Amino acid sequence: MSYVRDTRLARARQRRQRRSLAIVAVAVVLVITGLAFALFYMTSFSIPPTAATSCAVSTQAPAPQTVFVLNIYNASSDTGRAKRIATAMKSRDFHIGVVSNDPYGENLKGVGQIRYGPVGTRYAKDYIKQYTPGGQLIQDGRTDTSVDLVLGEQAPAIGILSQALVSLPVDCSTR
Repeated sequence: MSYVRDTRLARARQRRQRRSLAIVAVAVVLVITGLAFALFYMTSFSIPPTAATSCAVSTQAPAPQTVFVLNIYNASSDTGRAKRIATAMKSRDFHIGVVSNDPYGENLKGVGQIRYGPVGTRYAKDYIKQYTPGGQLIQDGRTDTSVDLVLGEQAPAIGILSQALVSLPVDCSTR
């Protein structure tokens, strides 16, 4: 009788080959899936440059930190508001002086007050007024460029500005 004998060694070899093919197939599927995800991620989150993005030097006023000191006072019942706003304004490059409760002891119901002297008029109106729309501008007798931001009950929350938001566009940093 002649028949093909199936040895255990041959069956083990076949199992090893099938296992190897399965592992290779799974690896190929994972690599293709990873590449597809990476390609999708890179193309869907890239922001194309627009005409508004420019590397030109702006003609805006000098940075606030080099010009005047901003004092922040709390005239509301919200404890710690002056400290939170001071941290946010510091992240926007303002030079922060005194952070405390209002030295006049007022309790302001509205947005607040911006107190400044004749020399600090421009700084109060150009820099600080934009953060407290509806704030009352009050010129006092001080002779320096400092500006006081007095926060009332309805003062808006100002968030901390992260460095990623103020960095130059990638193509501008190499010029």
